[in-house]
Amino acid sequence: MNSPVVLITGASSGIGRAAARQFAARGWRVAVAARRKERLDALAAEIVAAGGAAPFVLPADVSHPHEARAAVASAADHFGRLDVLVNNAGVLRMAPFLAMPVEEMREIFETNFWATVETVRAAAGVMEKQGGGRIVQVGSGVGRRGLPFMAAYAASKFALLGLTESLRLELGPRGISLSLVLPGGTDTEMPNNLDRSRLPPGYPQREGYRVSADRAARAVVKAALGAGPEIYVPWWVRPGAWLSSLWPSLADRIIKKGYRTVQWK
Repeated sequence: MNSPVVLITGASSGIGRAAARQFAARGWRVAVAARRKERLDALAAEIVAAGGAAPFVLPADVSHPHEARAAVASAADHFGRLDVLVNNAGVLRMAPFLAMPVEEMREIFETNFWATVETVRAAAGVMEKQGGGRIVQVGSGVGRRGLPFMAAYAASKFALLGLTESLRLELGPRGISLSLVLPGGTDTEMPNNLDRSRLPPGYPQREGYRVSADRAARAVVKAALGAGPEIYVPWWVRPGAWLSSLWPSLADRIIKKGYRTVQWK
């Protein structure tokens, strides 16, 4: 078979799950990695029922370096190549900065940043040997503009941004392209099941407009097809990021209006 191969981490729910369905519908050969094997098996059955080829299921916790590396190696060995890696695995926890233990912040970075470092290093070796490939990083609008009570999450996504920008230049000469997808709020399990017990009184119960997982996944597929170095979804996340860079004090004032009911102390 000559159809391209994609490995998606964090594929058991949300954007990763939706992306797996969309790649399979296009005829891609798909490998899916996540901790919850039963979710991956259900996804595989769903894809087959829709007429797609059964994905290669890889139960893995990519926050553990050896499992992250093994997932890439297994996918490449199974299909004989790896054309696209989608780094989608992530965790979201919210709390006032001073109330979140540093150990918990490190856990967030293990999945949101360090797991990506491991998979990118492993995939880059495979892709260079085969003549090239593409890596799609699923970041966040919060990785362009931090928000209250999301300091650790935002920092991990800013780190992902810096990594991706650097590697676009460094790995490009090796035939490896990188793209960053930056969703704003997304209607997925991660924010919907968020533990809000540590948030202060008056915190909004829902953080504004959210796009569907399918819409965010379409941006991932576009990135895999070479749409550009950065894709924002929805589009207005981009001007928000620009405003924050050009006029941060104004961006602060606008954002604070959305938190006017919060008891800050």
